[in-house]
Amino acid sequence: MSDSKQPEGFIPGGLVIDHLCGTLEGALTIAGEVENVELQAGHLCVTETGVMKDGQVEADSIVIDGSVSGVTFTTPRLSAGAGARISDCVIEMGSPTGCAIHEDACFEGDVRISVSRKGGAGGSASGSGSSRTNSTSSATPQANIPAGDDEPDLHWPAQTPDISEADQDADIPLGG
Repeated sequence: MSDSKQPEGFIPGGLVIDHLCGTLEGALTIAGEVENVELQAGHLCVTETGVMKDGQVEADSIVIDGSVSGVTFTTPRLSAGAGARISDCVIEMGSPTGCAIHEDACFEGDVRISVSRKGGAGGSASGSGSSRTNSTSSATPQANIPAGDDEPDLHWPAQTPDISEADQDADIPLGG
């Protein structure tokens, strides 16, 4: 067994945890139900059967395929899969290129996605009501980020229109 391997955790389906608090350098996979979360982890995965309610999570990367509600996520990379059900959450990111949302992911209630930029300016997108994402817009350039590459295509920001600070703070509906 190698000493360089990060510790990993698994919360199996059927297990309900009412207060999860701690720091984990490695990965945590949630297939059960967790409430009242205060967590720092290297990687967090909420599986199709996983449920997370209320709290704060900070992780290097987050994958959501299950149900989350009332959670504030702070991460540079977030992926919401086809089975994701996200309601009343805040997602704080360092870059808009680190977010992947499947077209069948479901957002309900108030979901706010905010991007912190160097220099204090920030952008956000939020929506309320029940909606599904629709990522078929061809007008928005997509960053070319190969799997495992932490650096976005350096030419992509040059194609992005300059957005004023007022536009960055505007509420943007997430679907129809």
